[in-house]
Amino acid sequence: MKTIKFKTALTVLITNILFATQIFFAQSNESIKNEPTFKNSIDFSPMSPMMNIYAVQYSYSFDSYNDLILGVAYMSIPYENVGRTHASSLEFGYRRNFGYGIHAEYTVYPMYDNFYEENKNEYFNGIDIWNEFRLGYRYDFEISDVPFYVNAQLPFGFALYSQNKPQSFKDKINEGDNKYFYKAVIVNVGIRF
Repeated sequence: MKTIKFKTALTVLITNILFATQIFFAQSNESIKNEPTFKNSIDFSPMSPMMNIYAVQYSYSFDSYNDLILGVAYMSIPYENVGRTHASSLEFGYRRNFGYGIHAEYTVYPMYDNFYEENKNEYFNGIDIWNEFRLGYRYDFEISDVPFYVNAQLPFGFALYSQNKPQSFKDKINEGDNKYFYKAVIVNVGIRF
């Protein structure tokens, strides 16, 4: 029960911080024009094979400060001596741009997960809800007048809800600090249009 309260409080706190920045930073950065040159973008991570998380993300820029994020993902994450997840997910998020390429974002991933428990040679189907906070830097560049970007982000994520997860997976996740995802820098490559 304490874990759920902590996760809920942390989620509410960070979400409020992201939205509160609208008030404090909305007019403070004069170097950023109000209307973005390109309102749409699509990106993916070339790191996907190393992380076993494959995602395509679409972003819509309302203005130079606020982006809506939509996407799809497939996660096939191995758990040593336990099994593997096979999760298909949607992605819903918000990105707050502070200027000079620096941003923060919050994303929720509702997913259908098909856990394979190798010790029992059995599949367990369930619903998971994952959430992730990211701080990042986007570098924009052009190749032959086509606008590309590289987005490097530091993530911090954890599960909000998990249904029908085998006990062996729960035990593995509770070992050490495996509950939270924060150990890797995520790099996405994208195109604007």
